[in-house]
Amino acid sequence: MDRSQRPAPHLVNGLRRLVDDIRRTANPQAPGLTDVVCGSTNLLTFPNEDVYYCGHSVETLADLHSFEEVAWLLMNGRLPGEEELADWSSLISDSAVLDSSSTEIFSILPAGARPLDLFPLCISLLSFFDPTPHDVSVDASRSRVWRLLAQLPLMLTAGLNGREFRDFESQSETEANAARESLTWAGRLLHALRGTEALPTVTEDAAMNVVMICQCLTEMRPACFASRFAASTSAQIQASIQSAATVFVSQLRNDPFAWASDLLRGFQNPSQAEAWWRRREGQPMPFGFSPTPGDCRVGLLAEVSQSLLGSIDRIRIAAAAARLEKLLGAENMSPTPDWAAAKVMTLLNIPADRQALVVAMSRLVGWAAHAIEQQSSGNALLPILRYGTADESETP
Repeated sequence: MDRSQRPAPHLVNGLRRLVDDIRRTANPQAPGLTDVVCGSTNLLTFPNEDVYYCGHSVETLADLHSFEEVAWLLMNGRLPGEEELADWSSLISDSAVLDSSSTEIFSILPAGARPLDLFPLCISLLSFFDPTPHDVSVDASRSRVWRLLAQLPLMLTAGLNGREFRDFESQSETEANAARESLTWAGRLLHALRGTEALPTVTEDAAMNVVMICQCLTEMRPACFASRFAASTSAQIQASIQSAATVFVSQLRNDPFAWASDLLRGFQNPSQAEAWWRRREGQPMPFGFSPTPGDCRVGLLAEVSQSLLGSIDRIRIAAAAARLEKLLGAENMSPTPDWAAAKVMTLLNIPADRQALVVAMSRLVGWAAHAIEQQSSGNALLPILRYGTADESETP
């Protein structure tokens, strides 16, 4: 069909909205809040099948900027200048200190506690040491988010290791300074989660930044809604972040990132991956694929995957993932950013049960940005509950 004969996109979208409105009007007693518009956002937009954060293309952000710059963008609505980014780095460095009593609880936790379950616990613990608990201004909220980014990696690593996190202090002072200068914030998180002495390479550091940039904002999901809902009823940014973290972790009770990583690591070659898929006999892929074509973040992460193929093990993992993607593509199923991120994190040698922590740390900034935007709007997200009548509550 000639493009000139197609209806204008805005007419098509307008007609779709009209049909949706008619359907909702025809069924006013439809349960739940599904498809109910609760507000608007400029944090995340999808112009021309692309993805933009605060008016900036994700492709440009991933190519030219670090995760900390994107975090600043989401929290302030603009990219930082050189001095602002330097001040941010200084604040993060100065805040990267834990009260000795804050990590004592880890010594009494069950040995089998999941790493991901530590995430909301650490946020809650750190809230007790907030130096300005009564300041609910936007600037104070941003500062709390920066402190969380500084302290959470330390707190999480203390919980994972069952001891106080010492970062690079075990090395000589010269090596420590060089390490701090050579790694971005995302690279330091990668180093901490891998738990090895070897520092990430420049390529690995860059890959970790792209993963976190691609994961920091998503369409409205339960954790995101929880953050906005809490923000509409409370001025405390911690309440929003804790709500989102709790929902996020509860939804990942069967951790799909760990499942995907273990799956890819278990294949010895692409043929074994194909044999596994064939044995499923028509069962759908339980994680990471959708009938909707993937957005540009999938392509960005695919490029990052190619940059990491420096060993036989990584080539084997990437080849198995490529075979699965090809098989599912034949059934019109496309990889999602979550699958692409899990593949990159596996290539980065992040332990399977710690990969969801990377996603959580990435989205923390997005949840906070949504919360601040919701608070600034002044809109309360308080739906009406329809209570049962006396007759309906009677039991036979």
